Amino acid sequence: MSDALQAPTPDQPAKDCGLVFRQNTTNPPRAAGELGLTPRQRVQQAAFYAHDVRNDPERKAAYGKHTDEILRSPYAVAVADYLNAPNITNVDFTSYRGQVGDVIVVKATDDFALHHVHILIQNPDGSIVEEGDVMAEADGTTFRYVATAKNDSLVGDKITVTATDHPGNETTKQTVL
Repeated sequence: MSDALQAPTPDQPAKDCGLVFRQNTTNPPRAAGELGLTPRQRVQQAAFYAHDVRNDPERKAAYGKHTDEILRSPYAVAVADYLNAPNITNVDFTSYRGQVGDVIVVKATDDFALHHVHILIQNPDGSIVEEGDVMAEADGTTFRYVATAKNDSLVGDKITVTATDHPGNETTKQTVL
């Protein structure tokens, strides 16, 4: 038997026999995520979204303003926007005391732009105290919600903030008072 085909023993080092072993590089299909889409399907949906953006002059121009040295085309920016959900970095409800005119401040970002931010205030039993969309300030990342309804008891109330970007990705942050 040839030395090149013999398996090395523990006390004998392996010889370079010219054989190369490769790992199969095909990726097995992954399990579907939260939305029921595999990663490959999400990228495909992102490409469809970017194609729609490319065919709409107004949206193409908006995405074109966000190109840089990495994302060089509106198409690439649209794909990235589709694949990345917004980020809610902070919800400051320290000024909210349940009175009309109290303010809740939300800090939220997105890799392109946020479509809207929504606040829902609920009593512990699930009944809605108030809700509404929040307008962005000039910096585009700060959102102030001004309360429009009186809320007599804050104990156990839930404040739910939802940030949505243009492709429809949502991020939700909920706080119990």
